[in-house]
Amino acid sequence: MSSSWRVPVWTFFLLCLVCASAASAQTTGILQGSVADEQGGALPGATVVLTDTETGWTRSVVTDAQGWYRAAALPPGVYEIKAELSGFTTAVRNRVPLALGQELTVNMGLKVAALAETVTVTASSPLVETSSNTLGTSISREQLDALPVPGRTFTALAQTAPGVTGVGGGGVNAGGQLDRNNSYRIDGMSNDNDVLASPRGGLSMEAVREYIVIANQFSAEHGEASGAIVSVVTRAGTNNVRGRGFVFHRDESFDAQDPFSKAQGSGKAPFSQQRFGGFLGGPIRRDRMHYFGTYEGVRSDRTSVITSPLVPPAEREVPNNRAGNQYFARTDNLLNEKHSIFFRYRLDDQKEFNAGVGGLNTIERARDPINRNQDGVLSHTAVLSGRALNELRVQFGRHFADNIIKLPLDSPTINRPSGNFGKANNQPQGRTEDRWEFVNNFSYSIAAHNMKVGVDYSKIHVTSFFHNNTGGQFTFATDRPFDANDLTTYPTQYTRNIGDPNLVRDNDTIGLFAQDSWRMRSNVTMNYGVRYDHENAFKLATGVEDAGLNLAPRVGFAWDPFDDQKTVVRGGGGLYYSKVFLNITGNIMLARRFTGVTVVNPGFPDPFSRGSVAPQSAPSTTVAPADVNTPVTRQLSAGLKRELRAGIAISADYVNSRGRNLYNAPDVNAPDPITGFRPNPAFLRITEYQTTGNSWSNALLLGLERRTGRGPQVGISYTLSKQVRDVEDFGFVPQNSYDLAAEKALALNDRRHQIVTNVVWALPGRFQVGLFSQARSAQPFNVTTGVDNNRDTSTTTDRPDLANPSGDPRNPATYNANFTGRVGNLPRNFARGTGYFEAHLRVSKFINLSRARLGRLEVFTEALNMTNHVNLARPEGNLRSAAFGRATMIHDDSSPRQVEIGFRLDF
Repeated sequence: MSSSWRVPVWTFFLLCLVCASAASAQTTGILQGSVADEQGGALPGATVVLTDTETGWTRSVVTDAQGWYRAAALPPGVYEIKAELSGFTTAVRNRVPLALGQELTVNMGLKVAALAETVTVTASSPLVETSSNTLGTSISREQLDALPVPGRTFTALAQTAPGVTGVGGGGVNAGGQLDRNNSYRIDGMSNDNDVLASPRGGLSMEAVREYIVIANQFSAEHGEASGAIVSVVTRAGTNNVRGRGFVFHRDESFDAQDPFSKAQGSGKAPFSQQRFGGFLGGPIRRDRMHYFGTYEGVRSDRTSVITSPLVPPAEREVPNNRAGNQYFARTDNLLNEKHSIFFRYRLDDQKEFNAGVGGLNTIERARDPINRNQDGVLSHTAVLSGRALNELRVQFGRHFADNIIKLPLDSPTINRPSGNFGKANNQPQGRTEDRWEFVNNFSYSIAAHNMKVGVDYSKIHVTSFFHNNTGGQFTFATDRPFDANDLTTYPTQYTRNIGDPNLVRDNDTIGLFAQDSWRMRSNVTMNYGVRYDHENAFKLATGVEDAGLNLAPRVGFAWDPFDDQKTVVRGGGGLYYSKVFLNITGNIMLARRFTGVTVVNPGFPDPFSRGSVAPQSAPSTTVAPADVNTPVTRQLSAGLKRELRAGIAISADYVNSRGRNLYNAPDVNAPDPITGFRPNPAFLRITEYQTTGNSWSNALLLGLERRTGRGPQVGISYTLSKQVRDVEDFGFVPQNSYDLAAEKALALNDRRHQIVTNVVWALPGRFQVGLFSQARSAQPFNVTTGVDNNRDTSTTTDRPDLANPSGDPRNPATYNANFTGRVGNLPRNFARGTGYFEAHLRVSKFINLSRARLGRLEVFTEALNMTNHVNLARPEGNLRSAAFGRATMIHDDSSPRQVEIGFRLDF
């Protein structure tokens, strides 16, 4: 660690210990409440015993002077709560479900004992958490089993959380941020890929007990995210041996035809997929030690459809096969009443054939990626006393990726307006990323305060190779075939990087937090804390000091105005820092190893053959800024949630988010708009990774849920939002590097309206229906000229003039692109695509096989995109393309209707 930040870090850590300021843990939940007599008087000194009915594990706590009990860091499960005090009857609450991240308040009433007796009540879980201001949604095991989930990816249901706006592309977006700004946790440990700022693989849905999606207002315990937190708890064994085997099958005989394949007359787009596996769990030693393991495999024969008019119809269908295997194993051991441990291992191994093909990308872009993710986690929980608890976890995780290309390494990339040929200019690439992570959290309760402090340290090491345009790239402004005698068919630009593509990168990250949940009154809770995060990725890679003072204060309140656990008025605010990801530092390091060559109006296929003398132009490069800031979001929220009647609740929250220090990549050596000369004539483009971008987001989040009682279980979330940005992703290049403010516009991930519905309905005859639907309004897309109008050598960022303000945004005649030496006046992301809608339906029939001692058989049929609504990808925005204003493929997150049949045997 750099000595320049060691002192403030440990000074801050000492402050954490002194003023220890906590909410629910990342992998657990909290049970709390009051114990009172018949007149409502507090009963201090009562013993409350909490028993996990699935594993037999117990925790005992004693009520304080106000008759309040609180048990933190409890594994999600179904609990029995028993309260007893000498001279009073024993009260028992059965079947109390505790969800991940839930702060569940269960009050207990004791009567004066005339005779020894026990009063037992079966409890229902309240829908309203009256002590938490966090905006999030928990996805239960029952939902994972009952709902039709496309791709069997558990994060697909993250969209059910109000405020998560990722329907139809973009992954999990929250607060106007990108998927890169999220953090993914499994059993309290990071599942982030530090190079790509994405999840480090997945795991079988059979291995997931439940997970929580926190869209806004998460506590100081959570860091490295300015967007959302997705926290998963894996399944553990129980006192009963339980298992499952399953098979899912799809093929094109059941499915609707790809509309692009049908329109081209190029075939049926063959498809076949089999998914299979199961789980097994049970006791090694009853009430003490348990095991659990899963396996899931998938074999998929797909077809990618090319829509480029430059490819003959007979060559537009390309096999895109996939094979994956996911393994998971976990063991839990209760050493004694005070100490418990668990260990788990996960392996996610995925292979794909002919990735990167489809739409305007031809077969020459094909690559065969291999992705292998694995990790092991050891966790120890120590109940130090009735007030103190400590959680220690250690993880080693490894991500391995490789991409095998079909063309020779030195093959050039050839981009035409209506077709992309040659190998992709960012391939091949591969990496091995290792992460050691250590987490320790300490909780302490005193009086009305429940405090928590913790540290999260990761040491990350990456070896990689990245052939970033090492084969060269030709950009054409026409689709007409090359004719050596016709200058209008020559490329307009050639670029190439020459150098060593191999890299070694490191990053040390540390996060420290202190937080407190203060129960000011029986119906008022204040949650406040502060977090400190630091990384040294930029320092190690470039010598530029990383941002040193990432202090993130957070405060929130929860008020139960009627003191009946049915209403909460909540709100808060805070700062949320994102993380550095190593793609950025890697690109800067590569630029120091590469010489960037750019030739304007080159020859073809030899770029230097044009004219009698064709000297290399000045090189281009990529540099680090003089100083680096960490992307940060300021969030404010206010809202309420109300249980209308037993099992039915509604919520409404307003969230304002302001993002700063977002990554962008302007050319700081762009030609002067007046003179046309570059400030530094020794270079062409000098791309500088800055942290000067901004985002603005306002959202109204509405939710409705029905969880108990006869009839359907329903969850509905609606988000009305407006997302504005002056940058997009980290490599964003502005049209005019001297006018960054002109890039402020609706963001590509703007979804004005979004609604997500999930329904599970048990019907007579042991039938069950599951419905999962998603809909959103159209997203913007950018209109560009396809040529370098302003002569800064960038051919993808120039926008035209708006010639006809009342014209159709998808009609080329609406724009004027016939000018040089300046930029156009059209705003960024001017046009909009089409909306998105998908509804997935599952119909199940359950058959009891208890007589055969086999448990239960579920036979089901799923219809994914059952209405066969065609969800199109973002339209082509290049005015020179024959496909301008039209989508060239189905949206990545959608498909034509697919029918799946299968069974699950539980025993």
